[in-house]
Amino acid sequence: MFERVTILGILASFLSLNLPVQAETCTPIPVAGSQDNTITKKVSPPTIPAGPLGIVGVDVVRNNWNTDWAIPGDIAFRRFVVTLNSNDGGPFEIRMYLKYSDQTAGEFFNSESVQFQAGKPLILEATPRPEDEPYQVNLFVNGVEAIDRTYTASVVGCR
Repeated sequence: MFERVTILGILASFLSLNLPVQAETCTPIPVAGSQDNTITKKVSPPTIPAGPLGIVGVDVVRNNWNTDWAIPGDIAFRRFVVTLNSNDGGPFEIRMYLKYSDQTAGEFFNSESVQFQAGKPLILEATPRPEDEPYQVNLFVNGVEAIDRTYTASVVGCR
């Protein structure tokens, strides 16, 4: 009987210890070509091609549907978190990718009808391939109904 009580007491003491928990550290990832990790964009109309197969005499109108965040090469992240928000509602067409140096990309989100509600951001997460580090997070935001609507996006990498 004494042995059981002693063992249970030791076990209870061990389980009640506050063992340190490894905290996750998240680092803002900058937009490619910028120091900022947050970007606000208004969805532009589709690209209009110029030249023989496009409209002759019209300047090319480029869309702004892609945004890349440049992942620093000196840190191995376990996951990436994209936060998107829009006060303009929706629908937006949204795709999220991790790009790799072998010219491939892993798709982590693809939806043609994301509806935003005020104060409720869309949180997207991506986990890199084992043994491979991506060099960019790519966000593709467009949609006919989203033209001229504004959204804000940011990315952090967590380790």
